[in-house]
Amino acid sequence: MTKNQINRAIKHLGLEIVGRRGDGYFYFCDLQEGNQVGESVLVCYLNQCTLGEWVQWAEGAKND
Repeated sequence: MTKNQINRAIKHLGLEIVGRRGDGYFYFCDLQEGNQVGESVLVCYLNQCTLGEWVQWAEGAKND
C-alpha cells in the first residue's frame, strides 16, 4: 500500500493523504485549500488498512 495508491483512490473526493510512516497517524487534506479534513487515522503504517478502508476513512472525513 502506498500513498500514491490511496491518493488515486480518493482523488474524486478532492482529498489527499498526508503523514509519514511510523509517526502513528495519517490525515486527509483538501486538495484545493490544503487544510486538514476530518479526524486523523491512527495507524503507523499505510498497510494496516485496506484500500477500501482508506476510501471509507476519506469519505467519512469529507462528510464531517
